Amino acid sequence: MRRLVVGFIALTLFLTSCSTFQSSDRTPASTQYFVDPQYYDFQVLVAESLDFRAEALKFAESKKLNETSQISLTRTEGEWLREKGRKYLELRKKLVDLAIKEGELFDGYNSVKLNAYKGTSTKTHNMPGDYERRPHTQQPTFTVMQLDPTDKEGEQRFFRMQMALSAALLLMDNYLVAIQPYNENSSLRYVLNYDTSERRALQQIADSYSSPSRRLQVEKGIKFIDEVMAWRRAKGIETSPEESFLYGLTQSSIWYLAVKNGQNNSSFKDAIVNLWNRITLRGKRGVRVVSYGVSMGFGNMVGLVETRKGYLHNMPASEKEALIAEMQPLDILMEKTPFRLTDKMIPGHYGHVAIWLGTESQLRDLKVWDQIPKNIQDKIRSGHRIVEALRPGVQINTLEHFLNIDDFLVIRDKRQVSDDYRRKAILQAVAQIGKEYDFNFDVATHERIVCSEIAYVVYSDVKWPLEEMVRRYTISPDNVAQLAVGNNPVFEPVIMYYGGKRYFKNLPYSLSLLLKATDQSYADFERFQNL
Repeated sequence: MRRLVVGFIALTLFLTSCSTFQSSDRTPASTQYFVDPQYYDFQVLVAESLDFRAEALKFAESKKLNETSQISLTRTEGEWLREKGRKYLELRKKLVDLAIKEGELFDGYNSVKLNAYKGTSTKTHNMPGDYERRPHTQQPTFTVMQLDPTDKEGEQRFFRMQMALSAALLLMDNYLVAIQPYNENSSLRYVLNYDTSERRALQQIADSYSSPSRRLQVEKGIKFIDEVMAWRRAKGIETSPEESFLYGLTQSSIWYLAVKNGQNNSSFKDAIVNLWNRITLRGKRGVRVVSYGVSMGFGNMVGLVETRKGYLHNMPASEKEALIAEMQPLDILMEKTPFRLTDKMIPGHYGHVAIWLGTESQLRDLKVWDQIPKNIQDKIRSGHRIVEALRPGVQINTLEHFLNIDDFLVIRDKRQVSDDYRRKAILQAVAQIGKEYDFNFDVATHERIVCSEIAYVVYSDVKWPLEEMVRRYTISPDNVAQLAVGNNPVFEPVIMYYGGKRYFKNLPYSLSLLLKATDQSYADFERFQNL
């Protein structure tokens, strides 16, 4: 368990190191998104929930809850546990209030349907059944909402649905991670349920935890929000940072994974039980699942904190045009954003990886243009040439969208490869567009993708320096950059900006200094450049 807690800390640092958590903040300043005022209170509840889980897991470790059913508590420990139970009930009430506001739309026969570009409307229908012969019985009704995410009403309702679902899933995960293990222990269950002023409150919550109606409500909510987000990805519609945060919390939920993994023959309750049996206190795979709740949500939240704009944010148009002319298809782009809160906590130097797809003329020269889908061709013509994995999913974006950064690195394959190799790699990059973001940060998965994984997927024949972290293999941005330095580099640095200024002097050696990511190495970098 001690290794697990240490792993949580390490994973938090790694998760926040990929600025895909922040990259959605690069949306143009002129873009206006709806944000419900309760969103900011909800962020506080998220922080309180993650802190509550971390404390509960730490206490479980100290009492060896996974090893024995006989737990002896001191008076101080008992008081601490009761106080945590009381705070949990307070936190739960606030989350429930948020969850039920839009949750009724997915309850029973109620439903919400995607109705893009046709306007948002709601209709009431009579429930099926013969009520004419029962004159004293009022015929029940249900509602069907046709939601258009492109109109004002639809935009607002969808935001509130996301917040309600995030609150519901956060609430369920709070119970699963931080309460259920205690409630399963007979001595701790007595302290939490009977030796308190809120008698049996936690037991009542436990009794209703796996109710079929809640399961169906959650499944319907998840399905609809996933449908809208997939539609946005397919249409190339940007998602606001606030909605990216909410969607990230949804996808990082244990219940979300259980819904996704338990839709076959097994019941949802069995999916939850099976999933829980593999996590933290009991098994191998759950290390990654609980790390979602402890680390991922935290990374999502702090990733929205920005103290200023990047030094390259207002790069002159002439300089951007020169960069576009200088870059070649399949160049790997990397960046650093020290003005964001996550960057204060990350190991290594770089925080994000993307692929430069190239211009239309370059792709025509490679004889690959006609194999690219028309909707992507239209994007490329309009200046969208960077493929990157952000929280809402894998997108193709403009250089302007990318450049809210301080440091910019471009590395290029220095091997002698054929045009056929390049064509296949370009089409591999294009194939990633529209995929969901991989909140599991596991390069072994194929349906979802993480920011630094984009290079791993496109250059599939390269032996990348993967890291094993919390029992799965990941690739960090600095792992990618490492292959551009050393004795036998696969790539070479061709463009380097540091602190908003471009440098040209011995780029491989300069990059090796930055990758050391120490105060001394940064001082050595500046001293070397000024020689």
